[in-house]
Amino acid sequence: MHGRQTPEPVACGLDMLVEAMLAQNTNLSNATAGYRQLRRAFPTWNKVLAAPVGDVQRHIAICGLARMRARRLQALLRRLKEEHRRLSIDFLAEMPAEQAERYLLSFHGIGPKTAAYTLLFAFGMPIFPVDNGILRVARRLRLVRQIARDAEAGKVLAQLTPPKRIYSLHVLMFKHAKKLCRPKNPKCDQCLLLDLCPHGQRRMKHRPPDPIVRVNGRPVILSRYASAGIAKRATRDDERREAGVNGWSPQ
Repeated sequence: MHGRQTPEPVACGLDMLVEAMLAQNTNLSNATAGYRQLRRAFPTWNKVLAAPVGDVQRHIAICGLARMRARRLQALLRRLKEEHRRLSIDFLAEMPAEQAERYLLSFHGIGPKTAAYTLLFAFGMPIFPVDNGILRVARRLRLVRQIARDAEAGKVLAQLTPPKRIYSLHVLMFKHAKKLCRPKNPKCDQCLLLDLCPHGQRRMKHRPPDPIVRVNGRPVILSRYASAGIAKRATRDDERREAGVNGWSPQ
């Protein structure tokens, strides 16, 4: 449905971590825009650390909660500088996944999703990040309990998935949740997972029939939702052809 997914190379793990931090509680487009503005103003992380907090705050304002984010970002950079003498988290690649996750969670403002996202995308570690969309898909497919939260779902999905496929499955489930398995009006009739999805099967079974009206004696099925698509209006010649007008011929 969504194509084959392959990991993209990441030049710097710290770049990925900061971008993930900016994406907390905001949409991806705003987080990306804020990150790009920050890097244009401060090409290196040393310059971010040395800058007044107000300047950092101004460049990430589009992400929301900018003052809090700016303080947390500089606190992260300051601690890395003190502990490792350089602004980098590439040393995490030499740690086991659980130890690397615990280290990231020790920073104020870094939660399980941010840590998992960074370790998977930057270092290829077998940790499964779960956002609201992926959690929705996992619940509907009965891969996790209906009351499961993101932390539990991440552990279950990581155990069910071969390590080499965690990245691709994460990206595919994210796209599936966005394009088809939406919170409201999911496109179950277009989903190839319908035979595996109890939620979709129940929804299609109890789906009301499409409303039918008659126009000039001919039945017309109306779409129940705008997202289902609107049929193109026939041209005047097509209407006359369908109506069987005597003596009609194309010019």
